[in-house]
Amino acid sequence: MKNTSFSKPLFKRLALMSLLMLLVQAALFTLLNKPDPNLTQSKLERLGADANLVARAITPLMLVGDISGTEQVLMQARHGDTSRALYLYRQTDNNDAELIANTNNVVGYVPQPQWQMLAEQQQNYLVVNQVVTLAEQQSVLLIYVQQQDIAPLWPSGAVFAISFIFGLVLSGIFASAISGFFSRRIKPLMQGTQQALDKTKFDASVDSNSKDSYGILGGYINQLFRKIEQAQEALAASEQNIKNLKQEVETRIKERTDALETAKLTAEKANEAKSTFLATMSHEIRTPMNGIIGTIDLLRKTQLSTSQFRMTDTVRESSFSLLRILDDILDFSKIEAGKLELETIPLSLVEIIEAVGRILVSVAYQRQIDLKLFVDPRIPDGLVGDPVRLRQILYNLAGNAIKFTQTTPEKTGLVIIKAELLEGNMDFNQIQFSIIDNGKGMTQRQISHVFQPFNQAEGSITRKFGGTGLGLSICQRLATLMYGDITVTSEVEKGTEFSVRIPMRTSDEIRYLDKELLRDIHLCLFTTDSHNQSHLTTYFNYADADFEVVNTFEGLLNRAQAIKPLPPKQAAVWVLDATYEQISANEIDQLQQMPQMSQVQFVVITNLVELSERSNDRVYYLHSSPICRSHLYDAVLIAAKRKPKPVYPGEKTIVAAAPSIEQARKSRQLVLLAEDNLMNQRVIVDQLNALGYAVEVADDGAIALEKWRKFHYPLILTDLHMPNMSGYDLASAIRKESLHLSEGAEFTRIVAVTANALKGEEQKCLSIGMDGYITKPLELATLETMMTRWLPQPIDKKKAITANGENNQNCSPICFTTIANFLGNDSAKHEEHLNYFVKHAADLLANIAAHASAHERSGVRAIAHQFKSVAKSIGAIAVSEQSLKLEKAAEESDWAVINEYIRLLQEKYQDVVSYVKQRY
Repeated sequence: MKNTSFSKPLFKRLALMSLLMLLVQAALFTLLNKPDPNLTQSKLERLGADANLVARAITPLMLVGDISGTEQVLMQARHGDTSRALYLYRQTDNNDAELIANTNNVVGYVPQPQWQMLAEQQQNYLVVNQVVTLAEQQSVLLIYVQQQDIAPLWPSGAVFAISFIFGLVLSGIFASAISGFFSRRIKPLMQGTQQALDKTKFDASVDSNSKDSYGILGGYINQLFRKIEQAQEALAASEQNIKNLKQEVETRIKERTDALETAKLTAEKANEAKSTFLATMSHEIRTPMNGIIGTIDLLRKTQLSTSQFRMTDTVRESSFSLLRILDDILDFSKIEAGKLELETIPLSLVEIIEAVGRILVSVAYQRQIDLKLFVDPRIPDGLVGDPVRLRQILYNLAGNAIKFTQTTPEKTGLVIIKAELLEGNMDFNQIQFSIIDNGKGMTQRQISHVFQPFNQAEGSITRKFGGTGLGLSICQRLATLMYGDITVTSEVEKGTEFSVRIPMRTSDEIRYLDKELLRDIHLCLFTTDSHNQSHLTTYFNYADADFEVVNTFEGLLNRAQAIKPLPPKQAAVWVLDATYEQISANEIDQLQQMPQMSQVQFVVITNLVELSERSNDRVYYLHSSPICRSHLYDAVLIAAKRKPKPVYPGEKTIVAAAPSIEQARKSRQLVLLAEDNLMNQRVIVDQLNALGYAVEVADDGAIALEKWRKFHYPLILTDLHMPNMSGYDLASAIRKESLHLSEGAEFTRIVAVTANALKGEEQKCLSIGMDGYITKPLELATLETMMTRWLPQPIDKKKAITANGENNQNCSPICFTTIANFLGNDSAKHEEHLNYFVKHAADLLANIAAHASAHERSGVRAIAHQFKSVAKSIGAIAVSEQSLKLEKAAEESDWAVINEYIRLLQEKYQDVVSYVKQRY
């Protein structure tokens, strides 16, 4: 058992108590024996009286100069007391004090003569200065010193030490006695408790029979033992329950883990099956679509009536709509599976947004929607991102805006695509893309689930407008993958705004728009369109142009009257917004004819395509469908003579006849097509023949490899999934065997032509040695671009048949220069298309007359627009111009004027009919 004696703590406390008692006793003793403060003063007075007696006694002696007698008097005054001393000084001529007589010194005292009467205590000495005046103004100084008696401290210290030692002894005795008493009483309690702790059994009891506090403490300890015993029993029961519960939990966890593992494997298999199904579905759908689109492209090159051509447009557009739906499903599947990877390459936001605008402008025109673009000039080119996915986001959002916006007699439908720089630094730029429309808008309930997949704002939209409901969901997920976000604000019947914020990193190829691009060019902007004014003002301000804005024609006239001659090397350009008849052609001519405007060049923004061909040295027409920033800057620089005007030579149609297989093989122009689908074989062969290429066909990869070993074709077009040997194996085999060919052997280009559009296929094809990759369905233009790159035709085969010039074409209703630009110089085709026009234009005129009878302006306008394009394509310029007048009249004139224009159009048409019948 550990030492539990109380002696040491008791001794410390008793010793401290003894010390405190001694200190209190010493303090009381000191207080009671404190000296009387008046005692020192009485001693000083008595010493001063003695000094006065001594002074009287020495005065006669000093008058006679008896120094020895004076010393005797001083010695007698001391009375042999060693605690006293007397000193006598006199003043010399230098005012110094000279000691002339003294007694023995007092220990430790050094006199300091002061020529004044003084009685004071200096430390332990009582000092009295007595100035004694002699005859003839002479005086001496008597200093009387007495040392005070100081009682010694050691007796008191000795008494205090003895008392303290005695107190310590008593403290030790009492501490030992008290400790023994407590130890005897508490020892049984300690022994009982120690035994219980050692055995961890608390069923025993300690002695609690005494009637004092120790007995009560023993009773409490026994109660504590009982509670601990009960707690131990409860703890043992709990541990057993926990053990049972743990076993049960482990069993359930194992069951759940096994179930989750099974579910995971099932989900992975289902996801893999879904991916395989989607890839297969994509391949199987794209395979017949290749036949449809390829055949339509070939059909459109044949002679068709207007209604037939319109039907081919419908078929072609429907085919691409189906492909877009398929692409949406594939993208959504890849995003859900987390397998969609984004490219990070430098891009140009201007080019992306303007390309989206040019793609959507035809749809906007058909729905009579005003489409506008704005790209913040502060945004540089060379930001890093994925141009394809960014274009997809903008195309989906803007396409939806056009789809759900309508033009009514009260309101013109408007869609704006904007890109603005929110903030930027050396590394990142925060770009906000906004798509704004004034369509029907959405409620908060519709907004809450508009980004959910397979969902649209309301159920009737799918039936009315079509679509999968995946576009906005894909846009949101693509924005998230780009570390951005997409938000929407909308108000019913007022419009909707989608905002996409994306951080874009700067690249080493960063390029900023020149801030002095339009310096020294004086611009005058005329527009009544608030959006155009805001956008163009931003563009011109950034490029440092000196410009002003005028909103009325009267203001333009006043500005023209006040114009001043320009300094050298400066230019004046007036930008006139003529869209939607904001300013008429006559008013533009009026401005040009003013003598003050001789130095001014004009840029006319118009939404009429045909006016863009009438640009001259004074006026540059800029097509506004939509207004592109790059085109606007180019137009101003061209008008200011800072940039040469682009020259677009008239295109001549190439009459490309496919050579025979033997001719193509001799000239190394023979193409090998490896394709197992018969329909695809036929379509692709027809397309290649139309482009002037001869083709041999292999039904699978194994046959294609045997053919290549025999003839070494310069170009192989191969499907990827074929029986016997796939396109991958075919390419690998050709590349492997090519290593053993002779040094002069011609290299074979291999291009994959597949309906598999899943991401990663192109990289896989390139990695095994293929040179290119194109997806089905094949458009003729895409196929031609690919063929021109990998197997260009010799220049001598690209000959155009030039038709004989028409001497009377200036006076005839047909302009053969125009028809040659559209159809080439093949006279047989000219005759074919002219007869087609004569035959089917009558139907258009009948439809115009029917809409005019029903007073349907939109119908008259739409058919007049179509008539204008058809007439211009066959060189009927007068008919095209009359159709343009009718189109404008259908927008703003009354029915009398419209009917007159219809009559004139019919006359121009009859002139064409008569000319064609007479010529052919």
